[in-house]
Parts: sequence; C-alpha cells; structure tokens
Amino acid sequence: MNLDWTLLSYIVAAVLMIIVLGTAALILWMILKGRIDLSQVLTEPDSTKASLSRFQFLLFTFVVVGLFLLLSIESGAFVNIPDSVLGLLGISAGSYAISKGITANASGAKNTATAAATNAAAAQATAAAHAAQAHAAAAKAAAEKVS
Repeated sequence: MNLDWTLLSYIVAAVLMIIVLGTAALILWMILKGRIDLSQVLTEPDSTKASLSRFQFLLFTFVVVGLFLLLSIESGAFVNIPDSVLGLLGISAGSYAISKGITANASGAKNTATAAATNAAAAQATAAAHAAQAHAAAAKAAAEKVS
C-alpha cells in the first residue's frame, strides 16, 4: 500500500513539473516573440525613470523563491520560511504598494487640475458666446433703428 502512494506522489510531482515547465517555456517563447513586453517592468508608468521599489520587490521575490526552491530540493521536503524573511518580503511589497499609491495620487491630482482648467476654459467660452450673442442683438437693434 505504501508503494502505491509513493508511485502516485511521483506521478503527481512529474505532472506538476511538466505543467510548470511548460508554462515557463510558453511565457519565455511569448517574450522572445515580442507578445509580452518587458520594457516597462522596472520603470515608473509613463516615464523612463527606474523605480527602486519595483526593482527591490522583484529582486527580493526572486531571491526568496530561489533559495526556498534550492533548500527544498536539497532536503527533499518543503522547508519552512522564517518569519523574518516573510517580514522582509512584506516590507518590500509594502514599499512597492506605497509607491504605487503615491504615483496614483500624483496622477489623480494632475487629472483634477486638468479637469478644473478644462471647466474654466469651457466657462470662458460660454461667457464669450453669450457676450457675442448680446453684441449681435445690440447691433441688430441699432441697425433697425437706423433704417
């Protein structure tokens, strides 16, 4: 009975490994063909400046996942990740989330200022149209008075 469960676990592990490697190969193929664009992975949106929070989050994630996989493969079982490592990963993710919030807030303020300027311009255009209408009516009345 124990041999059956061992064989089943090897089969499940092999199937999962094939799925993961197949997915990785498909993603790599799509990157190479240009269907997945990685040019903006480490930059701020609508900018050419590199983002330290994005780089830190990406680097810490790859380091932690790589070490976890290496230690798990060496020991033959899943290894417990210490709370301090999870805390550092959380701090890295938090700094990324905060930078996203700051960026969104800055673009929101910019959009609000743009909307206010647009509304002011529309109000001025409406006032100018009303003034032109009043001027036309006055000119028509003056023309009728003269004739």
